Amino acid sequence: MKKNTIFSIVIVLFASCIIFFLYMNYNSTEYVIDDIYTRSDSVSPETLYIPAPDLTLDYPRDKTTHHPDGGYVPNELTAVRIAETVLVAIYGEKIYNQKPYRINLIKDSIWVVNGSVPAGGYGENAHIEIRKKDGKILKVIMGC
Repeated sequence: MKKNTIFSIVIVLFASCIIFFLYMNYNSTEYVIDDIYTRSDSVSPETLYIPAPDLTLDYPRDKTTHHPDGGYVPNELTAVRIAETVLVAIYGEKIYNQKPYRINLIKDSIWVVNGSVPAGGYGENAHIEIRKKDGKILKVIMGC
């Protein structure tokens, strides 16, 4: 008899906690400002906060986005920085051993960055292709 009573009390307390949690969070409003979120009714929306449902996106979502004249990857230095960032994330710090990089612009639209293999040595070298217009990574391989 005692076990049933204790079990019933635990169930009632657990259910009460869940109901209290839902009650406290159900009526709150979410506000957003500068990527800082708060879920509190104590902050009035008039004090620099914008209610989240009122936020709208002002930029066009179609394919008429503006691209700089030289593209987002206008030169070799930018291509190498992007390539190193991507290759280090995938293959680790060993990428830095493949300097100097060989950089080519193919048909004025695709940057190709290749790592170097040490003189007289064998091994894999990195290869990455980056679209000049928008910086899209087209291919990443580690090959011979």
